[in-house]
Amino acid sequence: MSVFLLPEAIQANLTRSIRRFWCGELGDKRKTHWLAWDKFMKPKGLGGLRFWDLKVFNQALLARQAWSLIDRPTSLCARVLKARYYPNGCRLDTTFSANQSPTWRAIVHGLELVKKGFIWRIGSGEHTMIWRDPWIPRGASLWPIGKKQPCRLKWIAQLIEYFWPHDVDQILNIRLPRVPVADFIAWHYEKTGVFTVKSAYRLAMEVLWNSTGNGQSTSRNQGDRPIWKNYWRIPVPHKVLIFGWKVIHNG
Repeated sequence: MSVFLLPEAIQANLTRSIRRFWCGELGDKRKTHWLAWDKFMKPKGLGGLRFWDLKVFNQALLARQAWSLIDRPTSLCARVLKARYYPNGCRLDTTFSANQSPTWRAIVHGLELVKKGFIWRIGSGEHTMIWRDPWIPRGASLWPIGKKQPCRLKWIAQLIEYFWPHDVDQILNIRLPRVPVADFIAWHYEKTGVFTVKSAYRLAMEVLWNSTGNGQSTSRNQGDRPIWKNYWRIPVPHKVLIFGWKVIHNG
């Protein structure tokens, strides 16, 4: 799963096996699934059991491979893949053809998730485009929401004042380095700026829930509920906690 994009049939079979094992099915002996699987996949702090969505987890693992090409562009692997698939382009801007090897197709699948979570950290401002690149560190859109007046400026280094107050407040909070450095790409959903599979998985689950319109949200936006944190700390056997969790959810 860290190297290849698993076929959907395999992902579905693995998930089905997990669900059957959880419900106690053996062979042809079937049992009723009293709860929707979405409840199992929610974080524990939001009332779930934190079962991982294998399809999303697969993409998060592949995103780590894609991130390594961005984070270490001078590595042998990154240079070979660049020469083969995007000799004159950038990984984050290039639209790749359909004629791809299975390995590269998997990396591109992970790259789709990376594009949703990376951000430019501003140094000199000479490598970050004002209106196209994500560079405003906030929970919502990482791009400016719009222009107050026509602006022909292209790079952050040329910027003076063309934004609405909402964007201005966020821009003024950006800490610039004390010594001149070039702009660089970081992972927005970690304070350190370093990519992690865990944060990528949370981002992918948030995108999935928002696309399905079921009103779910990840613990990053909604915040873990203290009542659930306290519940899982009750000093009783874990199977008792699981039984109580089923009762609370009418399962």
